[in-house]
Amino acid sequence: MVLRSVVRRLSGFMLAMIFACGAASSASQKPPLADGAYAAFAERYFAWQFAIDPVNATFTGVHTYDAKLTNLSAGAFAKRNLKEHAFLEELLGIERQSLSARTRVDAKALELQMRDDLLQNETMKLWRKQPSMYVGFASFGVQVLISRRFAPAEQRLRDVIARESAIPNLFRTARRNLANIDGTGAEIGRGEALGLAAFLTSDVPQAFTGVRDPALRRELARSTQRARASALAFAAWLKPFIAHPTGSYRVGAENYRAMLRYEDDVDMPLPQYLAVGERALRATHAQIIAVARRIDPGKSVGDVIKEVSRRHPPAARLVAVARDDLKQLRRFIIEHHIIVLPPESDITVQETPPFERETVLAQMDAPGPLERVSTKAYYYVTPPDPHDPPQVQEAYLEQFNDFERPLTGAHEAYPGHFVNFTIDRHLPLSLTEQLVGASVFAEGWAHYCEQMMVDEGWGNGDPRVRLFQLKWALVREARYVVGLKLHTGSMTVPQAEQFFERYAFLDPADARIEAKRGTEDPLYGYYTLGKLEILKLRSDYKKKMGARFTLAGFHQALLQYGDFPVPLIRPLILGASDDGKVL
Repeated sequence: MVLRSVVRRLSGFMLAMIFACGAASSASQKPPLADGAYAAFAERYFAWQFAIDPVNATFTGVHTYDAKLTNLSAGAFAKRNLKEHAFLEELLGIERQSLSARTRVDAKALELQMRDDLLQNETMKLWRKQPSMYVGFASFGVQVLISRRFAPAEQRLRDVIARESAIPNLFRTARRNLANIDGTGAEIGRGEALGLAAFLTSDVPQAFTGVRDPALRRELARSTQRARASALAFAAWLKPFIAHPTGSYRVGAENYRAMLRYEDDVDMPLPQYLAVGERALRATHAQIIAVARRIDPGKSVGDVIKEVSRRHPPAARLVAVARDDLKQLRRFIIEHHIIVLPPESDITVQETPPFERETVLAQMDAPGPLERVSTKAYYYVTPPDPHDPPQVQEAYLEQFNDFERPLTGAHEAYPGHFVNFTIDRHLPLSLTEQLVGASVFAEGWAHYCEQMMVDEGWGNGDPRVRLFQLKWALVREARYVVGLKLHTGSMTVPQAEQFFERYAFLDPADARIEAKRGTEDPLYGYYTLGKLEILKLRSDYKKKMGARFTLAGFHQALLQYGDFPVPLIRPLILGASDDGKVL
């Protein structure tokens, strides 16, 4: 959905001083007058965005609209597109050369976001194709009110009641809007609608057990029952489309290339883009075969993965070992001078809340960029369902094996998402840098961290650790290839499933999940693309710095501008050394 949708070991105090000095230095250098005009424009634009998308506003940390649900009607989209065009025209009227170098990058990043919004909402009209968009706004609109305690429980409960009360109308809007539904999209939307019904019934009341006001609880029971009924009715409405679709999930080559330009700031012919992913896939595939042979030369890669996965903690110790993983990762980062950690490096590790367990294996829950009350970070791990048969629980726990699980912690927490997002909160970022984020950077950084940590010695050279780093690299590279081929017509969903099984060594169930995801997330190759861009930038930065290069220094330079696409920040980091080659 496009609605906004160090060189040395230093203490936290010293890092805070670095950030403070950086802020003071920025303030002491008078920016051009045009920078102020752009900042005022950006403030108006984002204020409008929050008003039209209350769900995103709540997540971001703006709580003015917590009682409202985003309007997804055709009329609302028409008004939104007209306003977006007006804002874009105004932005393009700002003379870029009159801006400072950093503000020019801000303006370009915001322009790309606006163009992407218009591409998906006006040109592609995804709101006419994707049932899951509506379920997502309904479910996340409620979830975001119960997952973080930014207001008293009674107030958040009132807002939940208000949003639940708007869900039936949201699904009526969906049935009016949806005209080009693909069978896979209908299947995804139906499954998510059924999940929403279960979430509303069991998890929402559980989240507010401490609220004793009988009147509020009666209101919640009524709004929940109506919202649940509308979700079930929507699921039933979608069922016939699974066998009898009225549209296609494919976005087509022209739109795919436009999405790459606007979301990732990458403009290249699609055959060239595909070749990058296929080359990475071939290289990683050869590497994992070699590593598996080191572990057991008599077994296939899949059998080696299965055998190694059997070493895992019991369910009762899942949280404890995940907590210990983060401690060890943090210690490794400090001892190996990977990056200066942000001042607050405390993460609460706990079981995933019940209402998120259907879709979350392990996840970093960090506060939104403008959240000022509920600022605690949580690392969630989901235990197996105790009601499942023992063999099912065993298979589930294999995903938390002792070699793969810490790499998940590296991706989600240290030095991945948590470090990235927390450093952002301590930097003097502009509003644009805080609010315009690209998956290709955020996920590219986290995926890069998995490889970088093993390259730097995590696992002490144990080939079983490298095995799982490569396994996940293969999955992400397969996504890169599959995403493009699915959406340009050279691959079907069944062929995508076979591709994941053959090249990423996934079992049929996981391959099916990955293939289905690709139908609604065309650019889900952003993990690999972002990682490759960061590795190229690191190589270029090393050439620039020569003997002064340090890994920690590169990471500090990379993370100081927010989460813009890597091509946008290359000139800020490399200066005249930037050759414009991002891969």
